[in-house]
Amino acid sequence: MIEDPLSLFKASLEGNDWGTAILVIDTKNKDFQFILKNSIFERLESDFDLLFFLKNKISNNDFNTEVIYKTDGKVLETSFGHFEFPSESNQKQYSKFFIRDITIKQKQEEEIAWRLRFELGVASSIQILIQKPSIRESLPQALYQLLYFTEMDSIFFLKYIANDENDKFEIWVNERKSTEYPLLPKKFQTINWRKEGINRWIHKLKKGKIIYLTKDKALPKEQWYFQESKAETILFIPVKFENQFLGIMGFQKYIPNFVIHHENLLIYQTVSRWMGLFVQRDKDLTELNRYKSTLESLILERTLDLTRTKEELERAYKAKTEFLAHVSHELRTPLNSIIGFSKLIQLPEEDVTGKEYLQYIYSGGTRLLKMINEILNLMKIESGQIKIQVSEFKPETICRQTLELIQPQANAKGMEIRFFPPIQSKNLRSDSGKIQQILLNLLSNAIKYGDHSYVEFHCEWSDEGVYFSIRDFGPGISEEDQKRIFHSFTRLNDDGKIEGTGLGLSISQGLAEKLGGKIELISHLGEGSTFTLKLSENYK
Repeated sequence: MIEDPLSLFKASLEGNDWGTAILVIDTKNKDFQFILKNSIFERLESDFDLLFFLKNKISNNDFNTEVIYKTDGKVLETSFGHFEFPSESNQKQYSKFFIRDITIKQKQEEEIAWRLRFELGVASSIQILIQKPSIRESLPQALYQLLYFTEMDSIFFLKYIANDENDKFEIWVNERKSTEYPLLPKKFQTINWRKEGINRWIHKLKKGKIIYLTKDKALPKEQWYFQESKAETILFIPVKFENQFLGIMGFQKYIPNFVIHHENLLIYQTVSRWMGLFVQRDKDLTELNRYKSTLESLILERTLDLTRTKEELERAYKAKTEFLAHVSHELRTPLNSIIGFSKLIQLPEEDVTGKEYLQYIYSGGTRLLKMINEILNLMKIESGQIKIQVSEFKPETICRQTLELIQPQANAKGMEIRFFPPIQSKNLRSDSGKIQQILLNLLSNAIKYGDHSYVEFHCEWSDEGVYFSIRDFGPGISEEDQKRIFHSFTRLNDDGKIEGTGLGLSISQGLAEKLGGKIELISHLGEGSTFTLKLSENYK
């Protein structure tokens, strides 16, 4: 039995920087009494109707943490804590009740959240401007996206038109969050800023300074602007590029007593830097379009000449194809000799340098021979000289033979190939050699580019024919790169560390089409790629 419970209660309040009180709660009558309060609690409890608040919480048996937002801007956090103390009655329960002033913490979190939203808006706007070639078309959408992530109500961009007599602007962007807010009147395109009493604004903006002004702080001769625009607060930011004044980006707020803190003003000001880059880009594009018009007239004059040379180019391409095929064929004989002799030459064990040079000769010759063979295959496919040798065989047999050939490459990288044979076994009528060539190339690529410990190799029958699927778990291929992955001499992420000529997939797709099928690709960045060879059951 504790002789002095009050001492225990007092001890529990010591060293606590929160407002803390000890309550005894009558669980039957849903009532309570204060036993003790610390000084912080006594100061904070006057900020709201504490008795009503606690009565409501206890009546509803609600002891969850709650945040209270006061009209004066203060934010309080309340919570309960169970207090272990034996009671003479089962109807009584002792509890701690806390009040914490989290106004500063809340404001800091809101400031961080605002900055994150603003950065997201900037990133979204820049992405829109990058993706579209014309800034005149994309700028309204981009700045509306930026406006959406700010606390402002409307945004506009006035493009500066240099004029010796007057400072004039053209409205490029005029957006608002809601139709309840007015748009910037079109008269601002034609007004004389100097004569209208806002000369100091344009003077400061041209010098690179911002205009942050509320209606009550504006000069009497400037009040007309707030009456016309209905704005209570304006923020004008100069848009410049290499000290050249390009225009004004304006934000407006229609609610009174709105304040933009100094650090946030600086964040708004940073937006004008990338705006200047894109506006200048539009100016450069205008110049380019002028030259483009001139060039188009020249192109029209030469269209007839180009038509006449078309046949000559086709003949030249045919000659090039035949030449490459002939030269590649003639190179293979000496290359085979070089590769063979590099293996036959015997050097003393101590001649480490000589052995290294022989290895360079062998590996270089092998790579060159492989490239020549690939070029020959490509030339045969393009010229229609490829021959198809049809036979009947089981597709799983070709898969297992291919696995035996590719296994050394997988072992060298420490990678497992998981083969999933078809559920039903039946014959396929096609060219087994060409199929094996395609599968070897797809598996080789999966091993080279895979980041996982294994590659999946599936073979299955469907109503349309047989599918061979090779799935890797590498970096994946973007949608843009997928459009050109089967083009000749295309290598993605070419950092020089992975061998290849960029012909393998082009040749494989060509062979698949000769066999009456095709290769399809499904890939997502960060998730790997799946190449699927689809063939009909009988070659036609």
